[in-house]
Amino acid sequence: MDQDEGLNALGAKLAATRRRLLFLAIGRAGWPVFVFVSGFLALALAGVFTPLSPFLRTAILLPLLLLGAGLALYGWRRFQLPQDAEVRQLLDQQSELRPISSLMDRPVASGPVPASLWQTHRARLLAELRNLRPPSLAAEWRALDKYHLRFVLPALVLVLALLAGPAAPGRLSQAFMPDVGALAGADRMVVEAWVTPPDYTGRAPIFLQAGTDSVRIPIGSEVTLRTQAASAPRYRLRGDEPLSGRFMKMPDGAYEAKVIVRGSGRLSVHWWGERAGWAFTVEPDEAPAIEFVSLPAPGARDQVEFRWQASDDYGVVGVALSIRLRDPHPSALDAEDRVSIPMPAAGGEREMAAAAQLDLTRHKWAGLAVELTLNAVDGAGQEGRSETVPFILPEKLMLDPLARAAQEARLTVLREPREYEPLPRNAAALTPEAINSEASGRLHLAPDGIRQAALMLDSITYRGDLFVPDLGAFMGLRMALGHLQSATTKAEADGVETLLWSIALKLEYGSVADARARLEAARAALERALRDGASEDEIRRLMQAFRDAANEYLAARMAEAFAQGLDAPSDQQDSAAQAANRSMGGSDFEDMLNALQDLTETGATEQARQLLSDITNLLQNLEFQRGQGQGDGMPGMPGQQADGEESDLPPEEQEMTDAMRRLSELLREQRQLNDDTLAQQRGEERRGQQGSSGEGGPPQDGEGTDTEPGQTGPDRSGTLAERQGRLGQMVEEFGRQQAERGRQGETGQGSQNFTEVLEAIREAQRRAERALNSGNEARALADQERATQMLSQLSRDLASQLDELRAARLGEQGESSNDPFGRPLMGAGNDGEGVEIPSEAERQRAREILNELRRRYGEASDEEERDYLRRLLERF
Repeated sequence: MDQDEGLNALGAKLAATRRRLLFLAIGRAGWPVFVFVSGFLALALAGVFTPLSPFLRTAILLPLLLLGAGLALYGWRRFQLPQDAEVRQLLDQQSELRPISSLMDRPVASGPVPASLWQTHRARLLAELRNLRPPSLAAEWRALDKYHLRFVLPALVLVLALLAGPAAPGRLSQAFMPDVGALAGADRMVVEAWVTPPDYTGRAPIFLQAGTDSVRIPIGSEVTLRTQAASAPRYRLRGDEPLSGRFMKMPDGAYEAKVIVRGSGRLSVHWWGERAGWAFTVEPDEAPAIEFVSLPAPGARDQVEFRWQASDDYGVVGVALSIRLRDPHPSALDAEDRVSIPMPAAGGEREMAAAAQLDLTRHKWAGLAVELTLNAVDGAGQEGRSETVPFILPEKLMLDPLARAAQEARLTVLREPREYEPLPRNAAALTPEAINSEASGRLHLAPDGIRQAALMLDSITYRGDLFVPDLGAFMGLRMALGHLQSATTKAEADGVETLLWSIALKLEYGSVADARARLEAARAALERALRDGASEDEIRRLMQAFRDAANEYLAARMAEAFAQGLDAPSDQQDSAAQAANRSMGGSDFEDMLNALQDLTETGATEQARQLLSDITNLLQNLEFQRGQGQGDGMPGMPGQQADGEESDLPPEEQEMTDAMRRLSELLREQRQLNDDTLAQQRGEERRGQQGSSGEGGPPQDGEGTDTEPGQTGPDRSGTLAERQGRLGQMVEEFGRQQAERGRQGETGQGSQNFTEVLEAIREAQRRAERALNSGNEARALADQERATQMLSQLSRDLASQLDELRAARLGEQGESSNDPFGRPLMGAGNDGEGVEIPSEAERQRAREILNELRRRYGEASDEEERDYLRRLLERF
């Protein structure tokens, strides 16, 4: 055998023997670990640890894992690599020649004979290497593994893994990563989580459950996390906008965190490991869309009228009209002004459309060519714009020369876009004797528009005490001039606008313009408060201001009418109110104001805004005409009779008119009695609920009525039963009077005539009286409501008959059929038909719902419930 070939074969046999010895050394050192790990895996895959509680599972697994780690450390220390001598010995002992160790020997003697003998011996040793084989070490393995566990345990683990299937990774994770926090009670930790979408979306909160898949939420939603723990947990948001932080401790001892989610991701809670987690998919919020339905056009009273519609995926919260000059000033090429447009709802509607009527005559660009654009804003602050349309803003027509001059000066100031020039350094002011005149007036530093307006005011007021008949206007114009002379900035100079506008209106229109302006301002303030959900005190204050402005406007219109041909009465405001009441069916106007106040107090904002608009339109359309019974040149209310004059109506029509008036009084008294009965019933229920606490008290006579001390009106003293009895006697007396006059005709209610209907009304009132005497308010309310319905139907039937008589008498050449408020005259009993006013019972019910919501909000201890009730109160 060649020497090199023999040595290569020997090297391969030595390597193979070393590997086998290495495997055996590993087996000997790691046998306890191998058996332990294989058994541990078998138990885990079999699901032995899964049904155990987290605490018990952790208590078992932790010692086992520590034991496994200890066995691994023990085996590592026992492990020793095979030595070369051991490898050679295992091969040498297979031959008596011990060829491997003999090859390493060297001859002692030198010379040809010893060398020849050594070569012969070496060849024999090399030949013997062929017979050497790497040892199998079977005996050693049998001694180490008598039961062949090195084959059985892996096979068992593989079979159990196949049986476990998809549950295998989870079982292994539970086995090798026990919940250490369970030993500290973390396994009992409950995380409450809910998503509160932004208020503008109008969506309800979303409560998150454990294991919930991806939740779709609006962008900007707030996730509230709340839990009980021994220390502050942490939250972690992974995704488009990563975020992390700690929970805050609340006064009640719980920990809470609020996270605003603005991008898709996963939110998790960590305390001794992850305790809860949810994936979120954020829904984008599209910008709103808005457009003109009809192009802007001049309307009544110089208003700009147009129709618009807007839409948004969550709701439009604001609409405005953007105004830009078609030919802007060179110093303000991008100048833009925005005018808020009243919306038909409080905001948040996904689709809305309305007609806009804007008074832009006071705008600084009135009379100029402009470009109009609609702007819609959603709850997220995103803005959508419509197409741009050209338009010429209407301006207030001023016929009085002095009024035109004041208006021109005002516009000159407002249309100047430039600021004042900077104040130059006054070197003389640094000396003790110098006077700084620049500090008292900077008109010479003002832009051209301001100086031109000051020159105009100075010119029209020159010797104005001799040529201006209105001393108040003259003083106001001089005050405006002084304001411009002392202004130091453009903003200060613009402050003269209000003064000049009021002077121009007073010179052109007189005091009625001021009253109309106050009425419009009060209406706009109240409408804005109702739309934006202002506080109760603010709405109550604005409601009183609107009531005062309405009465002042009526008084101003009456005073103006009297100044044109009638002698003013001693108390103009009372006369105006009386005239308005006569034209609107008694106390109809006051009833409308009272109904408006009730609607604002109960939170019925949409109905209140509609009624507010109706009242304002009625007042602004008020027109005074010449009455029938008056001489030429005597303006008055239509159909109004002068004091001391007798009506020239036919007897039948006059009798029916008187009957209508009396029937209207009976109907109002019955309705008031219904309201007082309902109020007493509610009061009894509340006193019953409060009786255990000693609150409340016995009902007082006349409780719930609206008759104040000194107020004229029906007799409302005594108990409700006594008042119902007196009202029934009034109905009987009314029936006798009508019978004496021979009124027995059909009423339009089937086959019943006038007398039969009155008898049915009286019978319902008797039953109500008996129910009130027995304390059964619920039964009394039912009978009272029946009597009210029959009285109302009877009144409508008589009004229809009266209209037919008038139409037959007047024919096509008759007088105007509209009252001063622009409504058709439907008989003396007209009580504001066409303006929907909720009944007192409906308003009382709304008050009770509102009070109950407030009570529950005050008593709620859960923060989530309080948030929910707060949103209900804001929308109510």
